[in-house]
Amino acid sequence: MRILSSAQACGFGPVSKLVAITPLLADGSVDFVGQDVALDFARRHSHRFHRITEGDTRRYEDVAQSLADADLVVSVMDAELVFWAARADVPVLFFDSLLGFWLTGRGSEELSARAQLVRWADPETARYVFDTLSPHERILLAHLLARRSFAQNFPGVPERIAALAEAGIDHIELCGPIVDRSALENALVLPPPERPAGLLINLGGFQNFFLDYESHNAYLDVLRRWVAGLAAARPELGRILVCGGAFREPVTETHGAVEVEYAFLPQTEFLRHLAHTPLYAVPPSLTSLHESVILRRLPLLLPEQHYGHIANLRALRGTVAGDTAASLTDLGSRFTVPEDDLEGTKALDRLTRELLTDESGYRHLAQHLDARLAAYQKLTAEERHAAVDELGDLLGGHALADLLQGVDADLVTAGRAS
Repeated sequence: MRILSSAQACGFGPVSKLVAITPLLADGSVDFVGQDVALDFARRHSHRFHRITEGDTRRYEDVAQSLADADLVVSVMDAELVFWAARADVPVLFFDSLLGFWLTGRGSEELSARAQLVRWADPETARYVFDTLSPHERILLAHLLARRSFAQNFPGVPERIAALAEAGIDHIELCGPIVDRSALENALVLPPPERPAGLLINLGGFQNFFLDYESHNAYLDVLRRWVAGLAAARPELGRILVCGGAFREPVTETHGAVEVEYAFLPQTEFLRHLAHTPLYAVPPSLTSLHESVILRRLPLLLPEQHYGHIANLRALRGTVAGDTAASLTDLGSRFTVPEDDLEGTKALDRLTRELLTDESGYRHLAQHLDARLAAYQKLTAEERHAAVDELGDLLGGHALADLLQGVDADLVTAGRAS
């Protein structure tokens, strides 16, 4: 079975899920098409794909030939590829880690009607119907166009699945963590790294529809300044390892007695560090949360990189992880942003950039980060284990491997579910 796959190029979350899914499609030969941060991550895990092609899934010419050869499409939050698959009558498996997050003012009936137009209307009408939806609404539409769709558990997701089912959209399945189980299990049995870090910081893929490594990158600069100050003040940390897609070219610095290394590690090496680190800090990314729970490492949640992180942290309030988090929104009304994915993210980047020249504002943030790190370090082993269990109860669900057992040639020939 020939499978064409892609993932939304917003951080490492979507594409890391695709890498986790491909081994579960035992009867398939999986090709990948994508760009930017998703392409980078896929290339670093090329063993999981038959072929990797750089391409923009918004452009039909970039996917046309691969789609013509495909028996099945697998998409992780890439609604554009789902659009072309629906037009070509190729069945889709769709995976989503943020179903509770997507905003829309449209009812289920209107979305269902648009899904039918995307399938059956003339090309110009279908494209117009799709393009006049917001990016969030296109993700919801992709669920409707998929043969089967899977939503990773998080607060608000079961309720949204139930509401959609009540409206007749009943093929969305709740699942547990969409993570690379084999890589995580291997990390647990591997010996510690030869040069372990006293503090591991994970800044993820960072890039999305607005943030990048070159210009909209104030968050990275602010965090690097904090890390330098922390290293100089805390010699007992010994070594700080900062991982992320922004650090393709590794850099090593020394501040006082502490070595700080910035690197983009292979996933297996990163997970090995995570499995053994005493201290782990990461923004409120859902993929990172799931990985840390499975590896039994309670994370210190760092300030939000984008609006989605604000929504994630709100949902985690009331848990130990959420209540010990370092958050820009805890620093006063200065960091109040629009309740909108794009505009909220733009505002966060602008407000964070102001800290690069506002010494008083930066010191306020640095003191907040220092205080949250100190509180996190004071948690006992028993308190950390209980906090990890708390997150596990919140994020658990059916194993994806079990849900995908029926994905084979029968799916390709079966009738549509929607």
